[in-house]
Amino acid sequence: MFERFPSSEPSHPAEPKPETETRRLLHELEASGQYVFHGSATPDISVLEPRQPFTGHGAGVKHGDPSVVASPYADIAIFRALVYQDRTVFGVENDLPHFEASARVLDAARRAKGYVYVLPRQNFAPLHGDAKEMDWRAKTGQQPARVVHVSFADLPNNINRI
Repeated sequence: MFERFPSSEPSHPAEPKPETETRRLLHELEASGQYVFHGSATPDISVLEPRQPFTGHGAGVKHGDPSVVASPYADIAIFRALVYQDRTVFGVENDLPHFEASARVLDAARRAKGYVYVLPRQNFAPLHGDAKEMDWRAKTGQQPARVVHVSFADLPNNINRI
């Protein structure tokens, strides 16, 4: 069974928490269609360099060629900037991002600092050719158009606890 997190944040569990100014800014940049987003716990990256992506929940399975990985979904970058230890699941279904994380990693996210690197979309291509997929790649180093600091308050409402 899944539990929505953070269940104690809104005054009533069924009410979504209000959108922060930071999240609103990232959603405006997303809506422009001009950017993709890379979430990281690392501050002050002047150029994101291609790295080997992996998949498989810690199994170390290579996922494509070395590249800079980003998403057209700002919420995925916010999630990845703050929620990255222990067990997490994220993806896109029916054109909407979904998220799952353990209670341990969500508790750690309360104290985390994260950074969303906003990158020019024209330098990236969707991994499988579908513009609505979450995984976009660039084969060369990318200089961010801007960097946005994010915190626990900026996480999306629809995180299921696993």
